[in-house]
Amino acid sequence: MNVLRTIETFLPYICGPANQAFQISSRLEALGVHSPVLTSYCDVDPALPKKETIGRVSVTRLPIQLRLMRYSVTLGMRKQLGDFDILHSHNYRNFQTDGGFFLPERKRNRSS
Repeated sequence: MNVLRTIETFLPYICGPANQAFQISSRLEALGVHSPVLTSYCDVDPALPKKETIGRVSVTRLPIQLRLMRYSVTLGMRKQLGDFDILHSHNYRNFQTDGGFFLPERKRNRSS
C-alpha cells in the first residue's frame, strides 16, 4: 500500500503540520506502509536536494513556479500524482491539496 502525503512545506522547516506529516509517514513506514511526502521549497533552503530520505520517509521537493503569499504553485506535482492508494493532503488552501483534489479521475487508483 502507498499513502502519498502532500504538504506545501516540510522538514527541515519545523511547524505543526510538517511535524505531523513526518510523524504519520514515519510511523506508517515502520509498519511497512510506504508513505512518501510530496512538497515544495516553500520556507526551506532552495539548496536542499530535490529527493532525500529523512529517517524512514522519502521526500520529494518541487520547485515553485509562482507564489502568492503561501500559495506555492508547483506544476511538476501533476506528474508525481497517481502512484498511490491513498492521498493524504495536509493543510488547506494550498496548491498541493488543491492539486490532489482536482486530480483527474483517470489518474486515480481504483481498487476492487
